Amino acid sequence: MDKAAVKEITKSGMAVSLGVLAWTALGKGRRNWVLHSWAGIALVGFCVWHYNIYQPHGKGHSSHRKE
Repeated sequence: MDKAAVKEITKSGMAVSLGVLAWTALGKGRRNWVLHSWAGIALVGFCVWHYNIYQPHGKGHSSHRKE
């Protein structure tokens, strides 16, 4: 996959998991609680993935380094 497709997948994953998280927060019952927990875990995972996509890789990359 190219980098643009991965960025789009992570953004879509964050949006869907945030929507499920908000929707299940309004409900009651064990099923909503379990789904709410998994949606929160998915949101954190997608956020970490999204953050790592935009980070430069390798020690030789100096665009963010102050000298």
